Amino acid sequence: MGLEMIIGLAVAVLAAIAGAFGLGKSRGTSIAETKANQQRTEERAAATEAVAERRVETTKEASNVQQTVNHMPDNDVDRELRETWKRPSGG
Repeated sequence: MGLEMIIGLAVAVLAAIAGAFGLGKSRGTSIAETKANQQRTEERAAATEAVAERRVETTKEASNVQQTVNHMPDNDVDRELRETWKRPSGG
């Protein structure tokens, strides 16, 4: 009976080690997934903020252009548009 008890104890120890390893691995995977999700969320937030900043800047620029055009005589606006914008055919 002594040999059976030693073998049983060794199997129990190996099972406990395997269980601890599996538990640790699943916990590590969970932590890694949580960190990856957090990083993706932060990246999305940064991208959203960058888009919002570009929109604000574009809106400011459009307003500045509108004000400039409003204060220019019509002939100057026409000339400016003709000089700046050309048809692709060169006409």
